[in-house]
Amino acid sequence: MRLFPMHALRWRVALVAAVISLGCGLMAFARIPETRADRRIAARSVWSGWPHNAYRIVIQATLTGRTCMQEIEVRAMTLNILRDTCSSPWLSTLTVDRLFELSSRLEAAPDCFPSKQNCMCHRVRSGSVQYDPEMGFPTMISWRRELRPNWQHPDYWLRAWEARALPNCSIPARTLKLDVVSLTPLK
Repeated sequence: MRLFPMHALRWRVALVAAVISLGCGLMAFARIPETRADRRIAARSVWSGWPHNAYRIVIQATLTGRTCMQEIEVRAMTLNILRDTCSSPWLSTLTVDRLFELSSRLEAAPDCFPSKQNCMCHRVRSGSVQYDPEMGFPTMISWRRELRPNWQHPDYWLRAWEARALPNCSIPARTLKLDVVSLTPLK
């Protein structure tokens, strides 16, 4: 049996340590992907940096297959709805602040349905948001809300036991798409 000389063993240990150190160093420089919240906060800071307290925004909304338009003039805290074919209280006054608020809902954890006391199902939101690279406002929000069984919660299993059937979490999904057609700063 042949034994390695001590200096050869040292070189191999040093080489392995160098490769491991280099690998760890490269991983440290790898870019960590941004989360939705990071992108929203960065876009919000760009939007906040613009000297605009007055603007006109035109939005096309598609809610569960139905398309409508809103045109709103915002001056400081005063809103003037110029056109609204949506006629939906849920979509009322889609200002830039409201668009940021809607985009933040995509980051929220699933909530209980039908209520917090009876949590058989989860209401889950999924979708995407695009931001204007220059001004920072949301230019497109695509949103889907659906119910899914909440198998981890005792209410799901209690309801299954009492009804002798699995809880119905199959209400049709609701979709929403908001496209900013134009945003014009006003004087």
